[in-house]
Amino acid sequence: MSEARTSADAAATTSLAIDSGGVRLHAELTLPARPSALVVLAHAGPNPEARDDALAVVLRHAGIGTLRCDLLTSSEARFADNHHQVSLLASRLLDGLTLLRQQILLEELPTLPIGLCGAGDCSPVVVRAAAVRDRDIFAAVCRGGLIDLAGMLYLQTLVSPLLVLVGEGEQRLEASNRRALRELAGRKELKRLPASADAPDSAAAFEWVARETARWFVDHLPAAPSS
Repeated sequence: MSEARTSADAAATTSLAIDSGGVRLHAELTLPARPSALVVLAHAGPNPEARDDALAVVLRHAGIGTLRCDLLTSSEARFADNHHQVSLLASRLLDGLTLLRQQILLEELPTLPIGLCGAGDCSPVVVRAAAVRDRDIFAAVCRGGLIDLAGMLYLQTLVSPLLVLVGEGEQRLEASNRRALRELAGRKELKRLPASADAPDSAAAFEWVARETARWFVDHLPAAPSS
């Protein structure tokens, strides 16, 4: 763990190294002064969801800390096939969650309820990791991607409340995710980007995604135990 940096809004940022299967992954932990929860923002390689940085700010303003976690090394990210290896990426995300749990037990981090968030290829990764760590993950959000790629067993055992966000006009993606959501026994919801948003990559679209994501975590992550 590197030395923490503290910004003007009293949020401390710390770089973390996650050792997983012989590789070292980069993650960045940002905690507001009094965090109520922690959300892991998972991506694989140079983040196609560049707005994760801004999403982290939105979550922080809601009192939620973030761990931005890259599940691929820079050399691995050059190969497209690596982005689709759900089993590998989920294993690495689970190793990141194990590190968080160890630091909580060692009191290096406060005891916080944890949520998972991923987009595109990382959506099924988030679902699989949440299903495996069903006692530790209290909510999850997926933006786009095909959650059925997590595997039927993981869909059927997932208990964490799951929100799936899809873009306007992505009918095939929406239909596939709706079918997959039928396999979930727990709380689940699918929301479509409103037509009022100019385009999937517009500022209005991001504001909607950020608002729905923050609301889901605020509504479903329990309050952190008092110190």
